[in-house]
Formats: sequence, structure tokens, C-alpha cells
Amino acid sequence: MPRPDKRPLPVFRPSGTALLNIALIVLALVALVVLSVRRDGNAEGIEVQRRNAPAGVDEIRVQVSGAVAAPGVVEALPGDRVVDVIERVGGPLPDADLDSVNLALRVRDEDVIRVPFRGESAMLGLIDLNTATQAELEELPGIGPARARQIIAARPLASADELIDRDLIPASVWEKIRLLVTTR
Repeated sequence: MPRPDKRPLPVFRPSGTALLNIALIVLALVALVVLSVRRDGNAEGIEVQRRNAPAGVDEIRVQVSGAVAAPGVVEALPGDRVVDVIERVGGPLPDADLDSVNLALRVRDEDVIRVPFRGESAMLGLIDLNTATQAELEELPGIGPARARQIIAARPLASADELIDRDLIPASVWEKIRLLVTTR
């Protein structure tokens, strides 16, 4: 039947935004179908194979000597502290001077820990950061007159770690002196 008003039928012409929205909806539906088929099927994804590390990798070996039950080289675990390593060698002897050792210090591979006997600390060269003179501090590797004055001005120090925590010395110097200093 012919139309009485003779007007042409409206033509649907979507805008660019409408076409983009339609394309995104179609793409999302296709992605859902692909994912659901892949989950239900036996499709393999990425397979992770765990292997034990070869010997020598990530091992921490520390030498412990002095006033301990069984001096020697022991294996430490990541995060172990000096106190843990001393226990691994049988613990300190009764006449060990544990006040001269920073027991809370974390150990690193190739560290050498010397637990002094009572009265032996001065002979070992452990420098008390709270009582050392400027000249004694300057004997430490990487500590010159300026850093020695900074350490003296920062006293009292609760622990040797404060040298780093309070930015008194750089990390490179700390690595050189961390086993040579103490606080009492």
C-alpha cells in the first residue's frame, strides 16, 4: 500500500560515538566468549617451574671466633643477626664480653665476627662511639676529621646503627666500620 503522505522513510545514520560504543560492546562479548571457552577447555597457560637454587647461590656464610663454644664457619639464614650466628656455634663462653659485640646487627655473607673475652675489647680495637676521641674515630676507614666531629656532636648514640639512621656517614663507610665499632 502506498503511503498517503509521501514522505520518505527516515534513514538511521548512527553517529561516530554510537558506532564506537557498539564496537566496544561487540568486542567485550567476543572476549567473554573466548575466556569462557578457554576456562572450560584444557588450554594451558603459563607454566612456572620451581627449581632449587644451585649451591653457593644465596648462601650466607659467616666466620665466628673468639669466646664461643665451637668457633668456625657457619651458614646463616637471610635476616639472621649476630646473636643467632653465635648460638649456631654453640653459644658464648661464660667469660665472653657480649657487651662489646653488637648482637642485633644483621649478618652478611663473608662477615667475620669475633666475640672477645672479658678485658680483651680494647685489644680488639672495637671503638666505642660514645667515648672515643676524635683521633680514635679518625683511625676508622672512611672517617676523617669532619665526620669524627659530626659523630662526637651527635653523642650519645644508643646504637652504632644510628650512624646511618641519622645520616652521619654514608652506607659505603658503614660497610667498612660496622664490625669495628660499638656503643655502651
